[in-house]
Formats: sequence, C-alpha cells, structure tokens
Amino acid sequence: MKSQINNVKTCIDMSLKVIRMYDWLLDLYVLDFFVDNHWYRLPKSWQENLDEIALEQLGNILSEKPTNHIFPLSLLALIATVKALGLPRKNSKTIKKDVTQIADQCSTYSKIKNLFLKHVKLKKRHEVSVMAEIVTDVALKSRCNAVIDFGSGLGHLVRMLAYKNKLYTAGIECQKQLTEEARKLDLEFEYTARKYTKEEFTPNLHRPIHYNISLSNHEQLQHLPLPTHMTNYGLIGLHPCGDLGPLLLKHFICSNQVKFICVVGCCYTKLTAEGYPISNYLKKLKGDLSFVSREIACHAIEMYSERLRQGLYEDLKVHAYRAALEKILVEHNPKLKHAPVRSLKHTQDLSFEKYCSMAVEKLCLRWPLPDVSERDMSARDESVRSVSARDLSARDVLACGVSAREVSAGAEEVREWRRVVVVYTLRLALAPLVETVLLLDRLLFVLEHGLSCEIRPIFDPKLSPRNHVIIARKPN
Repeated sequence: MKSQINNVKTCIDMSLKVIRMYDWLLDLYVLDFFVDNHWYRLPKSWQENLDEIALEQLGNILSEKPTNHIFPLSLLALIATVKALGLPRKNSKTIKKDVTQIADQCSTYSKIKNLFLKHVKLKKRHEVSVMAEIVTDVALKSRCNAVIDFGSGLGHLVRMLAYKNKLYTAGIECQKQLTEEARKLDLEFEYTARKYTKEEFTPNLHRPIHYNISLSNHEQLQHLPLPTHMTNYGLIGLHPCGDLGPLLLKHFICSNQVKFICVVGCCYTKLTAEGYPISNYLKKLKGDLSFVSREIACHAIEMYSERLRQGLYEDLKVHAYRAALEKILVEHNPKLKHAPVRSLKHTQDLSFEKYCSMAVEKLCLRWPLPDVSERDMSARDESVRSVSARDLSARDVLACGVSAREVSAGAEEVREWRRVVVVYTLRLALAPLVETVLLLDRLLFVLEHGLSCEIRPIFDPKLSPRNHVIIARKPN
C-alpha cells in the first residue's frame, strides 16, 4: 500500500505541475474569446499551425487517432503528457453486451425481464446494468447483503439490485417527488411480477426502502432508521453531485457499519472546500482548481472529438456567435458582462443578426437600434451607472441601444468561428488531467486511512462521460 500511496502522490504532483503551466488556457471562458483575444494568448507556433487546420484533424489528436497533420512539438508533448498522467477512460473489461442482452439476464421469468428497463433511458440503462453487476460483485466479496444508494432518483439501480440480485436495498433522495415515484414503480414491478410468475416468486422479493432526506454532513447517516437486517451495508452512488461523493467516502471511513463503497462522481463544479481537497496530502499542497477548470472536466470529450472527426461541427458556430455577442454587449455596457442571454442551438438558417435578436429577448434589449450620437450615448451610460449587476433584468437598465454597425462588426468576427473551436478543443484536451487530480484526491483519502482502494473506468465514455468508479472495501 505504501508503494501505491507514493505512486498516487507522484502522479498528483506531476499533474498539478502541468495544470499550473496551463492555467491560462484552462481558465478561459469561451464566451470571452473576442473580449480577451484568446487566440493571441496561444503560443505563436500554435497560432500559425492551427489557424487553417481541418477540424477533423483536431478530433483525431483528441481521440488518439492517426493524423497526417504535423503539429508543433510542444503541443504533441502536452497531449502525450496528459495521456501518460491521466486516468484511463477506456476499460478493456467493460461488458460487451447491449441492453437487450443484459435484459435477458435480469430474470429467469421472461415475462418480467424488461421491467428493469421500463421508464429507463438508454444512458441510464447502460449505467444501471453495469453498476448493478459491479456492486453485487463487491458485496459478495465483502460478505455484505445490503446497500444504500445515495441520490437514488427514481430507484432504478436499487430496484435491480433488490429484485434481480436479491440484495437488501435503501435509496436516499432529496427530492420528495422522485421518492414517491420510486415507490410507485416498485409497486408496479411487483404487480406485474404477480401476474406473470409463479406464486412463490413474489413473497421472496426484497422491496427497496426509499428515504426522502437532504444530507449536509456524513454524521446524519448514523441516524438512519434502517431495519435490523441492514445493520451492516455498502454505500453506493451513481453520479452523486458535488460534495456528496466525498461525503460518502468520509462516512465509509468513519462508520463501522459500512463494509464497502462504490461511487461514481460528477458535477465537479458544485464542489466546495468540504469536497475538495479531502486528502491530507493535497490539503498541504497548492492544489486549488478553478471553477472553470472543474467545469471543463465535466464535459463529454469522447462525444465531442467524435463529432469533430465526423465533420459534424457546424453547430459549434453558436459558440462564436455567443462570444461575438458578448463583445458587443461588454463594449456597449460593462454591466452586461456574462449577462444571461437566451440559449440557442445553431441551425443552417441562423444568421448572426438573427441570433442576436433572439438571444437578447430575455434581456429586454431592442435589437438593433439606429446609431446614436455621442451625447445620447453619454446620457444612456449615465442612466445605468448606479445600477448593480443584480438588476440586469430591469427593462430600463437593459434597453440600451445596440447599433446595426456593431452587429455588422460582430458578424465579421464570427467568421473566425474555427479559431473558437480550436481554443475550446485545446482546453478540452487538458480536462482529463483535472478530473484525474480530483479523483486521485479521493483515492488518496481512503489510502491514508489504511484501506485498500481502486479507481477504474466501467462505463462506455461515449454514453456516460463520468465513468470512473471508486471501489473500497474493509477487511472481512
């Protein structure tokens, strides 16, 4: 274990060193591309090399596919470093079965085999099926037949673990409506099972328990009204948001009742100081990760790179539209910086002018207005000077005149939309390193307490981008 701890620390150190070198790139907001001249912040050799690049080639290098484009050595070195230090995102042990094959194994009763997949979308089917197999395997090795699922939602995972895999299960969900719906789906399952199966099947069903609880600290978990057959249990979490994942790890360490944990995290942007860092080692380092870097670490890199490789990137023009609009708004009135404009998807018939008109509807802006004189501009600026940014929805604050000339200038900048895509792709190439540090912090936290722990990718990253599970067990 000492060797594993040292390896983890070394990887964290090296990853943070790279991140610190490229903080300037990770911390860029796409919508500020034209405001802050992001393109000219790239190294000169990168600008010259990538200015006219076919975006398909960017998709190739992002997904480690062969490419005939000769990239700058410094960029190739960065990509290779991220690959060497980052946690693997593909798992050769991932079950090669589609959802219909998985459904065939859900029950010996053919009439109810599809019940586990009813009301479940494709992405969730994949996650629930794979996670259920992982959890059941760890439960058997831990000699534990009970699990608690945090952020259980509609109860799809606990339902499969209970009715198919015969584990005692409890789901904890903060939204009351989801908890009530989960109970209804349990009853629906049992009703259908009684219709199509033998009489001896239904008495042996382990109906899940559903709790409607909001958790703020791990000590709350000590007071759950669990039945006696769930005195010892495993903790599981399928994409618990923000601090909830670290909270579960803390409870696993502190409670003698918890025998194992399987948790797949997500929503790193919602992390607070309580959720990162949690390992003693990282707390002593300057390992802070900005909100923007944690946000990019939540993106779907495989799906994005695949779209580039297939030439499906025309819809990315909307990022350039938003960035050009941002420059117009900020130059017109700094109080409009990062204003909450309407979110729009790109279509072939969506011109920049039309985009602007639709995007600012939420801000009550008249778009565009005729050019105004300097005296009018001065008077208008004076009228908004005393209003705080929190009042951006007020009509009298936001009804500033934006001229057709300014819209035309923005349209010229939109022609650089490929540069916007290039910079965004470079940021995305660094994202796995940020996620690696976040996950290794959690791994190291468990190792520091003398318990074995591992991280492995279990989901298809194209379906479920946050695909790493942390698995830890206490000695039997």
